[in-house]
Amino acid sequence: MSYSFEVAALSTVSDYDGGAKALGAVVDMNGSVLSHKVCLTDKANHLTVPQARKIMQATGDYRMLHGLATDLDHICIQVSSVGNGNRMFRYISDAAKEFGDFLGAVTASVEDGDVTPNELRQIDRELAEMIAAANQLRSLCAATKSKR
Repeated sequence: MSYSFEVAALSTVSDYDGGAKALGAVVDMNGSVLSHKVCLTDKANHLTVPQARKIMQATGDYRMLHGLATDLDHICIQVSSVGNGNRMFRYISDAAKEFGDFLGAVTASVEDGDVTPNELRQIDRELAEMIAAANQLRSLCAATKSKR
């Protein structure tokens, strides 16, 4: 699922256990101020880049990063250190899921014989997510390759 940066910021704060008040305490910000900064209707208060970074680091929730990338027609791919072989199964299932989501978007879009610009954007988003999952799987394979 793709979000704009603003919706992702609101969702990140709202979904945090205890909401803005609890997350504000973790990132050294008044909870009420944080709530205003992610409010979709508050045009005067906004998160700064350092504040958004601090929230993502504290929560491990990167929807804001992906939302910003979506807003700018880009994708993000996590570059992580490769761990044990059990991750391979997760990456394979992630890639398969994203492929299914991509095919679902294509199928839904062509059913009526008219692909709208919004439908094409959704296809593009699903394709980007599928490519990101495939790249993650490829990275894991490259990191576990034989030394021969």
